[in-house]
Amino acid sequence: MAFEKKITLETPVGEITFNVNAADYNKYINSTQPNNKVQPATNFVLNTVVQEDAKKLKELVQQPGAALFLVGAIVEEYQPEFNFTVKKSKAEPSK
Repeated sequence: MAFEKKITLETPVGEITFNVNAADYNKYINSTQPNNKVQPATNFVLNTVVQEDAKKLKELVQQPGAALFLVGAIVEEYQPEFNFTVKKSKAEPSK
């Protein structure tokens, strides 16, 4: 079962809801390149928005940087919080 989450953001054009799943998230992460961030972010938000909010979103993403701010908020809410600690390995016995 894929990790799915419904995320609603309050935006200048009203609330916009997104249905995000692992496939959408992975596709976004894999498509982001150092010199190509806006188009993957735009594709991600347009592909995950609920149908009822698509018109509002299309207006919003025409503003510079909007897709990047939206995707940042969505990804932050979607990703679980991890707390990993690296354990020091025991030194190998000297010969």
